[in-house]
Amino acid sequence: MDLLEDLNEILNIEFEKMGYRTDKKDTHGMLTAFFNLQDKTISIKRRSVHISKELREKNIEEPYESYLKQIRNKFKNGKDINPHLSKMSVRPYQKDLLLYDWGIHHLHVNNNFDDKGFIERSDYILFFIINEDNVYFIDVTKHKLEDRTEFSQQNLLRIVKRNWPHLLTSIKGITGEEIDDKEYKELRDGGAMSLIKVDGEVFAPMGGGYSTAKTSIVHTQKSDQIVMSLRHLEEDLKTRKSSLKEYTSYLKITPIETDFKLVLEDKTLYIIEINSGNKIIEAEGLFSSIFGHLV
Repeated sequence: MDLLEDLNEILNIEFEKMGYRTDKKDTHGMLTAFFNLQDKTISIKRRSVHISKELREKNIEEPYESYLKQIRNKFKNGKDINPHLSKMSVRPYQKDLLLYDWGIHHLHVNNNFDDKGFIERSDYILFFIINEDNVYFIDVTKHKLEDRTEFSQQNLLRIVKRNWPHLLTSIKGITGEEIDDKEYKELRDGGAMSLIKVDGEVFAPMGGGYSTAKTSIVHTQKSDQIVMSLRHLEEDLKTRKSSLKEYTSYLKITPIETDFKLVLEDKTLYIIEINSGNKIIEAEGLFSSIFGHLV
């Protein structure tokens, strides 16, 4: 019995079904890759679109103004927005520090597709925050700024605070240090985190933060929890198996051979007893927790 190895095999199969070729990784690494892919991509459903005052008042040249309206309508009508994202967004192990840090996505403002089905890179990118039912258009800026701080523009946070303060979590009693966008970029590039200070007020990282290895802290924590719960479950099953063996020995009857395996069936993960095929335990919610909108 090795429930973690069982899950590893399931994850590899699901990656292959989605067209991803992955090197063999441990179960924890596979889980974080799934969480990473899930967070970087957008589930397809209708959402309310909220546009910041700053973006509404911005004079965006054509045809980009029209492209932006098309993107807004795709969100409102539940169309697939993923082709507008960076090609890196569909790479399971590709990191997105802007998302891990500030919880902000970005996409290309264009409507021309390349030969792989992605929107071609644009001179402009849209920064936005998304949740289950809403998407918040923060700002549209040049894709490449002269100092290359397009993904560390702290003005994005100021816009969020002015328009949707409920999306931010204030940290009381802590004084953060004011740094410019270039300094923030250098910190992030080095894997160092800085508290978010907006107009004199300090906020928690909206994306949950990242480690010195530039991996998402949230993804690591979720993977830790699943690995730990499966280990505890396996230990419990081993204890029950041992107790059953002692009981049959005490009664002087033929030992009942048992073994257990984690299987995926109809989008649900079960623990089955291998010899009988009986489902012993349903891992309720585990499938949706891992795969979400990916499958």
